[in-house]
Amino acid sequence: MSWLFPSKLPVVHENYLRAASPNERRCIVRESLDFYRALLIGGVYEFSSPVDTSSIATFTPAVRQCIDNHAHLSITVANAQTESPSFHFCPRVDLNHHIQVLQADESDVTKETEGQIIERVLPQILDSKWPSDLPPWKVVVLPFSKTRCFISFSFSHSLADGTSGLAFHNTFINALVQQTVSESQIQAKDTMIHTPKKLPLSPPFDTAQNLPISWSFLLAPLLAMFLPSSLGFKSHINPITSKTWTGSSMFYSPETFKTNARILSIDVVAVDRALKTCRANGVKLTGLIHQFIVVALFESFPDPQKYDNLAAQTAIDMRQLVNTSKEEMGLYVSGEKQILQAPQKTDQGAEALWEAAKLTTQKLAAAVSRRQDHAVGLLRYLNNMHSWTKAKIGERRDASYEVSNLLSFRPQPGASSASEDGPGCSIVGMVFAQPADATGAPLSFNIVSVANGPLVIAITWQAGALDVEPKIREADFVDKICDNIKGSFDNLG
Repeated sequence: MSWLFPSKLPVVHENYLRAASPNERRCIVRESLDFYRALLIGGVYEFSSPVDTSSIATFTPAVRQCIDNHAHLSITVANAQTESPSFHFCPRVDLNHHIQVLQADESDVTKETEGQIIERVLPQILDSKWPSDLPPWKVVVLPFSKTRCFISFSFSHSLADGTSGLAFHNTFINALVQQTVSESQIQAKDTMIHTPKKLPLSPPFDTAQNLPISWSFLLAPLLAMFLPSSLGFKSHINPITSKTWTGSSMFYSPETFKTNARILSIDVVAVDRALKTCRANGVKLTGLIHQFIVVALFESFPDPQKYDNLAAQTAIDMRQLVNTSKEEMGLYVSGEKQILQAPQKTDQGAEALWEAAKLTTQKLAAAVSRRQDHAVGLLRYLNNMHSWTKAKIGERRDASYEVSNLLSFRPQPGASSASEDGPGCSIVGMVFAQPADATGAPLSFNIVSVANGPLVIAITWQAGALDVEPKIREADFVDKICDNIKGSFDNLG
C-alpha cells in the first residue's frame, strides 16, 4: 500500500519551473514506459497565393511566435524515470529538431487523396518517441501543392491536452499570415536556434482545491476490492461486467507496439443536419456520436451475442470550470465513464437511441460543471506511479472505447487577414489523433471539425488490441465501424 501516500518533493535545480502534477506524472510515466507516445492536432492549410510549402523557412517564424506565446513549448521533463518528475525551462530550442517537412514523394496527390495521404502518415507521427533532453513537441509539414499543405503539431500528453493543440494552431495561423515574405526568406541555418524568454508555467489543474475528493468516493474502490459485492460497495471507476467488450487484455511488446489509424470524414451538409436534429431532440452531438459508435460496434462484432454493453470513456475539457482560457496550454482534462447498452432491435430502437444520447448529454454536462469526485483526482493518492502503471499489463482493459471531441475550430480574428506582402491563409480541415495506448481503451475516437468544413473522426488503436482476429482482420473491423458511423450520419433525419 506504499502507493497510497504522498510522494517526496523534487529537488530544485536551475531552470526548475515546478513539479509535475499527479495527472502529468501519470502521462510522464506512461511515456517513459513507452506505453503511449505522441498525440497530434493537424490542419489542412490553404494559402491564397503560392508559397514554398516544402521549405522549413516558410514556417520557422510562425513556430518561433508559438514558442514565445506558449511556455509549454520551451520546457523539458526532468527525472521522468522517477516518482518526482518536474518541468524545467529550456533556454535554447534548436528548431532543426522541431520542424520537419516530409519529402514530396511521401505526399503524392496524383496517386492518393489528401485524406489517404494523411491517414498513411499519421502512424509514423503518432509513434514518434521524445528525446529526454528536448522539449517534447514537433511540427511536421506535408506539402500537397504550392497553396495547400497539412501541418501537424504533435506533442507529449504530459505537456498538454487536445485543446492545447487548437491553441497552437490559432497562434500559428495568425503568425503565418502576418509574417512578410522577406521574414520567411531570411531564415538561414544559424537562425534555427531560438532563445525564448522564461515564461511562467501555468499551475497544475488537478489539485485538491480544483478537484476535491469525498471520503465515499475515495474509499469505494478499495472497499469494492476487499469486501463482498453483497455489501453494495461497487467501484465507480471500473463498472464493467463479463458482458462488456473491452478488447484484449493490456499488453506491451517493444517489437510490435504500433498505432493503426483510420480517418472518417463527415461532410458539412451531414454535420449541419445532425446538429439540427440534435437540437430538436435536446441532445449534444457528442452524445449522438456515442450512440452511433455503439450501433457500429455491435453491427461489426464477429460475435455480437457475447456482449450486451460497452464502457464508454469521454474526455472532458475542464478549463471553463477553473476560469482558464482555451488559448492556455496545459493538461486540463478529466474523464467520465458510462455503461451504454447494446442497441435495441425493436420498433422503438430509434426512440431508445435518442433517449440514450440525451442521458449521455446530461451526464457529460453534469461532469463538466462539477468539481468534486472526478476519478483523475484520485491520482494524487498514488505514490508509486510506475508500479501502478506497470501492474496494469496483463489485466483487463477498463473501457471499451474513448471519445475525445474538440468541437469546431474557429481561429480568432486576425487569421483571415494577411500582411501587405504576405499570403492569406485559412484552415479548411482538421485532424485530431491519439497514439496506441497499452493501458487504455482498445479504440480511440478523436473528433474535431472546422468552421464551414467537415467533421473528422480519427479512429486509432494498438495493433492486436481489438481481440477480433482471426474471425475478422482488425483493419476490416474498423472499416466496418467507419462505414456504419457514416451511414448513421447519412440516414439521419
